[in-house]
Amino acid sequence: MLTFAKRFVIFLLLVFLAGWFLPGDFDAEAELVIDADRPLIHSYVADLRTWPQWTAWRAEDDPECVWTYEGPAAGAGMSHSWDGPKLDKGKLTITSSTMKDGIEFDLWFGDEPNATHGSITYADVDGGVLVTWRLWGDLPGYAGGWFALLMDSFATPDFDESLAGLKEACEGGLEGRLEAGAKEVLDALGT
Repeated sequence: MLTFAKRFVIFLLLVFLAGWFLPGDFDAEAELVIDADRPLIHSYVADLRTWPQWTAWRAEDDPECVWTYEGPAAGAGMSHSWDGPKLDKGKLTITSSTMKDGIEFDLWFGDEPNATHGSITYADVDGGVLVTWRLWGDLPGYAGGWFALLMDSFATPDFDESLAGLKEACEGGLEGRLEAGAKEVLDALGT
């Protein structure tokens, strides 16, 4: 008869082995209709300096986090890095940005060499603009398959919270955005 310890070791080995055979690719998304003009929405999405104000990863949740910005004031080539005790370490770089389609970006967590890819896209619908936040990639290793299985349930609550924050910011109107110092960004984006 197997002891509890032996059964537990066998269970761990099975979990470990199963992880190697699970696909590591994932695709998670969330969407929300925002009653605002596309240029205003894009001015928030394409300006990474605003993200700590309206995303699920708020500066107020990790006051010791250090945010670093590089590249242009907004759009393709802009990147931001963060390093804090709660938000940990990461970097996001916008790889493409258009008022029509939205942005695409590469995202790194910690010191991981592999980038995850994402997008925030726009589509006109009754009642405003449908904004879709999507993240996809491949998680390597035996644990990657297990994490990929759970990525949708891990990521979409943060996407939902971020889109709600974006909706609140945008539905406040252009005046609030201009007060936040966005005139240069809006000019740079061609609005």
